[in-house]
Amino acid sequence: MADTFLLEVVTPQSVVVSSDVEEMSAQGADGEFGVLPGHTFFFTQITPGELMYRFRSTSRSLMLGEGFAEITHDRVTILVDSAKQE
Repeated sequence: MADTFLLEVVTPQSVVVSSDVEEMSAQGADGEFGVLPGHTFFFTQITPGELMYRFRSTSRSLMLGEGFAEITHDRVTILVDSAKQE
């Protein structure tokens, strides 16, 4: 199993993040969710809030608007109306 997965955060204006990460968390319709490599597939609504992700010892965060996320075992694709670096 891989140690990372691809995280892509896309707004109507641009690709905000396209990077391999080790873990991430965000606000979904049913509350906060976290993803690690090899996660099971699911699809969820994204509610406004913080997205945090980590690669090696570097953590970063974004403030997300509304949208959707598709999670697979090797990729997370988040489509939102806005995303701003923290």
